[in-house]
Amino acid sequence: MSAASETYWNNFSINDKDVERVYAYMLEHNDAARLADLAQVVIAVRAQEEHERLKRLASQAVLYQPKLQLNVGQRLIFSALDDAEGTVTALRASNNPRQTPFQVASVSFADGATREYAGGYDAPHPLNELKPIATGASDESPEEIYARFGARIERALAARLRADKEFVEQSDKWLLRGLLSEVNVGFMNIAEAAIEQNNASMSTPELARVLELDIEGAKREATLFSLEYALYHDDRFSEVGPRDETRWYLNRLTPPEVNALPRVLQFGAAPTGTELLPPELETILSEIQDDNDDDDDARTDQTPGNVNLVLTYPHRRVGSLPFTAGARALFPAADKPTLITLVDEAGAHIPAWLVPDGNYVFGLKTWFDRNKLNVGALLELTPRAEPLTAGIRFQPRREGKSLWVKTAKVENGHLTFGTSPRPVAYKYDDEMLILPEDQNGLDKLGASNYGDRSLDALLTDIFPELVKLGSNSIHAKTLYSAVNFARRVGARAVFHALANSEAFSMTGGGYFVLQMAARPV
Repeated sequence: MSAASETYWNNFSINDKDVERVYAYMLEHNDAARLADLAQVVIAVRAQEEHERLKRLASQAVLYQPKLQLNVGQRLIFSALDDAEGTVTALRASNNPRQTPFQVASVSFADGATREYAGGYDAPHPLNELKPIATGASDESPEEIYARFGARIERALAARLRADKEFVEQSDKWLLRGLLSEVNVGFMNIAEAAIEQNNASMSTPELARVLELDIEGAKREATLFSLEYALYHDDRFSEVGPRDETRWYLNRLTPPEVNALPRVLQFGAAPTGTELLPPELETILSEIQDDNDDDDDARTDQTPGNVNLVLTYPHRRVGSLPFTAGARALFPAADKPTLITLVDEAGAHIPAWLVPDGNYVFGLKTWFDRNKLNVGALLELTPRAEPLTAGIRFQPRREGKSLWVKTAKVENGHLTFGTSPRPVAYKYDDEMLILPEDQNGLDKLGASNYGDRSLDALLTDIFPELVKLGSNSIHAKTLYSAVNFARRVGARAVFHALANSEAFSMTGGGYFVLQMAARPV
């Protein structure tokens, strides 16, 4: 691409004629159009116009070269000025006895500037050797221009169309306001009832069929656009589909925990170090599939497969699961809360919500309660063929004698632990099994600033309470599970704090002891 073309498209702005062309294109097609298509319409016409302009210019003006004999009134094209056009307004002789005489021409330009150039200058000069043809904005095809400058032109076009009341926008598509189909309040009432009866989100085409709108004819896109536009501007509805699919649900049926992160799921203060953990801890970490506060979103391209999870206290309390990289691979990419379905081994369908910003899947509290699942339970998510659906299961354990298990409670505003016989009806992680004993006390502790302290402070407060249960060494997974009763913290953050604090010493096998000299007063 020539410098002239680079300059033309880099400085491109939408004018009234461009808007008129877009209007005519949409009127002719009588349908909704993608912004990319509209931008390509503008590019194609502009490139053709520029080609014709430069063709006319080349027939009326000559490419400036210093060797040319110039005349007053002559029109020149300057390749070094991005093919700007100038007119010779005056000539004089050069005044340099050390050089062969040549012309000095005054050239005026459209911007009002006047510059002087040499004429009749036969000495070697790069411009005397070049023989370019001025082509400007049209020296590449519209497709090539769009590939390079399409994003810039789309942004400029969208800004201009949004300022024009003749155009309406919805889901990256545009339509003339006058082409909007009528979608009255009666249709909206029927759509509301359909979603409620379905007890799941519905796509725009599904709602159109319920409303008996014609989406098989030539105006399919305009009809769907009009319905989406009406739904978007009705406060009863919210868009809850993944990144590449529009789906609708009712705001009044959306749990508040989806739109506002519950305090118990808010991440506590954690170390910011990125160095690798000791190999033992890295191995243990790979077994946990923890809350992904340190996951990289770029890892979402992995192949969907079974995802093993261990239930932690924050998720058990709220009724959620961590939205780890493995869990994200089971569903289409989502930028906002998205309604999905989980199916258990009994065939029960559980409506649930992906909440990407908070890294959790919400809506499992009833299922946890029904199956008597608690902290430390081993869970598995599995791929399913149905869209926006995954399987969920746990391994049942036949209830016999109650097990002596660790329990969590609150005493004098501090998190403490004990042991108690409890029935356990599921397979669990031995090191992470801790059951809440004083739920009201734990809720009050969670609402206080107890968990807002540094992770080191929480660990040094909790560690002695676990030691009281009979062992001086505590496993890293037990500390991870225990500290989550105070505040949601990822396993990597806990392991990092343990490995890098002078207060703790690793004794092997993932176990730590608290150094006496470092114990808090």
